[in-house]
Amino acid sequence: MADIDEQIKSITQKLQMLLKSHQQLQKELAAIKKDADQQNLLLKEKNETILKLQEKLDAANMNASQMDAGEKKVLEQRINGYLSEIEKCLVLLNS
Repeated sequence: MADIDEQIKSITQKLQMLLKSHQQLQKELAAIKKDADQQNLLLKEKNETILKLQEKLDAANMNASQMDAGEKKVLEQRINGYLSEIEKCLVLLNS
């Protein structure tokens, strides 16, 4: 009879440990989902920024025909700088 009581205690302890582990995993999953939601929101904002910058780039290209070579080069450098920063943000979001 004592052997059965010990087995029941052992099973009970293992079940309690399993429940604690399950609760911890549930908390971790909730945190991961929250983080994923935040990352998706940030990605959406960055994509909107990209679209706005693309529109500005298109507008700048339309007006570029009126600029001299020096102004065009400066504008291209600024735009490339913006695009580089956006790409860095996207890389950080995807990592």
